[in-house]
Amino acid sequence: MAACLLTAMGNRKRMLILDIVSKNETSVGKLAVMLGMGQSALSQQLTILKNAELVQTRRDGHTIYYRTDSKQVRMILATLYELFDIAVPSPRDGEIANEILVTG
Repeated sequence: MAACLLTAMGNRKRMLILDIVSKNETSVGKLAVMLGMGQSALSQQLTILKNAELVQTRRDGHTIYYRTDSKQVRMILATLYELFDIAVPSPRDGEIANEILVTG
């Protein structure tokens, strides 16, 4: 379970997705705009998170909304931000702050 969870979270875009949907249920369209991703690329990342059971979905007409109810996900994100002194992401000008994962 832990390895699967960490593997699914081991991608910058997926971490950003998890951070967003851990705070608010968010539509695919809004996620695409916030992350600056095409819906096809975003769909691939969401499928990985869904297969790892890290996100849940709700359909309203043609719109699909994503959220995570996982306390583990929120705790892991908070721990990573604290351990690596990463700024908590916030939407800005239609994009997520780039300083989420600092390499080096």
